Amino acid sequence: MHDQRIRYSFADFTFDVPQLTLARDGQPVKLGGRAANLLAVLAAADGELVGRDRLLEAVWPGQAIDDSVVRVHLSSLRKALGDPGLISNEAGRGYRLSLPVQRLAQTEPGIAPPSYRPLAGLIGRDDVVQMLLAELPIRRFLTLVGPGGIGKTAIALAVAAELDGQGITRRFVDFAPLADADLVESTVAASLGLPASGSMRFSGIANTLAATPSVLVLDNCEHLIEAVAGLAERLGEAVPGLMLLATSREPLRATGEWVHRLPALAVPDDAVGDAASVLRFPAASLFYERARAVRADFVVDDGNAAHLAEICRRLDGIPLAIELAAARIDIMDLPELAHRLHDRLNLLTRGRRTALPRHRTLRAALDWSYDLLPPPEQRLLMSLSLFRADFDGADARGMAEGRDIDVLDSLAGLVAKSLVVSSPAAGGMRYRLLDTTRYYGHERLAEAGLERETHARHARYLIDAFADAADAWKAHAPCEWQALHSRRIDDVRAALDWSLADDGDLDLALELIVTSAALWFHLSLPFEFIGRAARVIAAVDRAGTADPARRVELLAAYGHAIWHARGPVPEMADTFACALSLAETVDDEDLIRRALWGVWAHRLLTGDYRASLALAAGFGDRIGPAAGLACRQSAMHMMALSHHFLGDDVAALALMRAMTEADVGPLRINHANHARIDGRVAATSLMVRLQWHLGQIGDAMALARRCADEAVGTDHALSICYGLALGCIPVAIAAGRHDLARHWIDVLDQRSTRHALEYWRIYAAGFAAALGADVAVPESACFMQREMFAAARRDAAAAIAAGQ
Repeated sequence: MHDQRIRYSFADFTFDVPQLTLARDGQPVKLGGRAANLLAVLAAADGELVGRDRLLEAVWPGQAIDDSVVRVHLSSLRKALGDPGLISNEAGRGYRLSLPVQRLAQTEPGIAPPSYRPLAGLIGRDDVVQMLLAELPIRRFLTLVGPGGIGKTAIALAVAAELDGQGITRRFVDFAPLADADLVESTVAASLGLPASGSMRFSGIANTLAATPSVLVLDNCEHLIEAVAGLAERLGEAVPGLMLLATSREPLRATGEWVHRLPALAVPDDAVGDAASVLRFPAASLFYERARAVRADFVVDDGNAAHLAEICRRLDGIPLAIELAAARIDIMDLPELAHRLHDRLNLLTRGRRTALPRHRTLRAALDWSYDLLPPPEQRLLMSLSLFRADFDGADARGMAEGRDIDVLDSLAGLVAKSLVVSSPAAGGMRYRLLDTTRYYGHERLAEAGLERETHARHARYLIDAFADAADAWKAHAPCEWQALHSRRIDDVRAALDWSLADDGDLDLALELIVTSAALWFHLSLPFEFIGRAARVIAAVDRAGTADPARRVELLAAYGHAIWHARGPVPEMADTFACALSLAETVDDEDLIRRALWGVWAHRLLTGDYRASLALAAGFGDRIGPAAGLACRQSAMHMMALSHHFLGDDVAALALMRAMTEADVGPLRINHANHARIDGRVAATSLMVRLQWHLGQIGDAMALARRCADEAVGTDHALSICYGLALGCIPVAIAAGRHDLARHWIDVLDQRSTRHALEYWRIYAAGFAAALGADVAVPESACFMQREMFAAARRDAAAAIAAGQ
């Protein structure tokens, strides 16, 4: 038996068999399937005349073909060759190539699939290989599916090699060079050493595969998927003992097929930092091996391991991408490589010269997949590339044009072709693009001239998704709403960046920053929100065309962020005062109350308690019958806080009891109050203080423990800081529970530092100093904070004197 891998040369052409690919001066020449078969017969004749009957039997076996059909395909062949004289016709006798034909590669004995033991080891795939070895004899027909460069061919060859060692003949067919589906069967025949044409071609293939136990690897099937699927089905029926192992970027969807989606290599997570731990992950191990092949002195140590982990994560654990990145280690170190991965499609361009052309660069691998997509799937992929986080079917429909069912069909097609990753979740299927695919889709979007309109659609879709943000500010937003939208924060960032750019849309920027404000506070990101909101405010001021109501909402959110991040600085007062003045011109009671709350908070924090009480009363006077329970509770809470800091704890307690009695439903559990703090934590922290000031120190300590547990249980930094700073820590100091106070101070310091909440970090420093720590209280501490720190010092000294 022979592997007929032959190259014919004539004039400036080369013609490869069994691939049936034609090239001129090294450049591919497009050739139809029938024309290619005609050329194969003529080239094999080596200039001899090929009779009509022989030509028909070779190219159209068993079919009654009119001479006009032959002439049509010969005309197509002559056109491809560019010289009609290269194929001569002797009337009534046949056809021949009129140039000398040189055979460059003779047949070699034995079937020779690609080497199954690559110089670079098959890293991190042993479990997959063993699983496939166990399943293939049972399933008989498996397809390895995954994105380009994930290692499908290497794994298929490893499995076939192991089976070969068990006495099962391995046979390999690579469809990558093939462009015409009509040539699938003839390519398989030629790879088995059989004639590539003839009426007995399929039976010859089946008989050869049935002669010995065999595993047939059908590699790179995605561009010829229907033809390969049909052949696989026929072979499965004709050869009962045959094992078929296909590789493709999408399932063949053939009868009897079992699909195995190949995962990426495991990558280190953010928590893994030392070199030994990072290199235990297959993705990092592969990078290390390939980098050492490029530069023998390459080392991974604790100083650069985090950069290697980042590279592996950003390349999604795709072996091809990792190998291409490792090839760059001879000209840049790991930190620089990690930094430059934002331009990965241009950076990762140094693949092995022996690799398939589409595997020599990362862009080429993606081009291959993209070019196989129908236009609707191409357009959807470009649109989805704007999502920074995962998304669901509704998100995909919101970003695409056309009927919902068509969008979902296109999404299913992208998942099948391994360009979109799907995973089940509690609320339904979730989808995401690998980072590299997302970068590629965005490039295609720009090339198509659709970038601006798609960015605008993305921003509008996010605005619609946050359409109930008004309720969030009215303190009706349940935790479920916040959790649902938390995943969108990266999309919001990207949409704001685009809308504020020179070619962006300021109106969309204003709408988006306002509607997403509740989310920034839910994620305890007021520091970041300040920077983004300031950019929008400056742009709106320059344009001078903003809707007044939206401007009030923006200023109110900006003022809240200033308080949490910087404290009651003059800018906070100016912002809320401006918001209140503008809200009064709009004559919107909800907006007036929102701005009024900020004015009240600034007065309270700066020690003007009597003015704050008047403002709290004014807030309550503005609550009409249409206002919800949470709004009335906010008014009572504001009044109670002002009474408390004025020293009237009895009045404050009465207000808090009235507030508690009014809360007969579950709303309190799920909402955030006007301060963007968990409502229960805010109320409990004040009750802790009231019990303490009314002499009920034991009850206050018990409630403080519960308050701390509830605050930490929210996993919401703003609520944790509020509860610990205003209630739990000062009571623990007064009760002599200094170890517990120090623990809570540490938690407060960690959370406030992590989220850049300078106002709340000052509390940690002030209370730590009150307990004797060598910590300086920042000069920016406000009046209320200094008053509380002085009280804590007195309470700490008294507790120590009392022997507590």
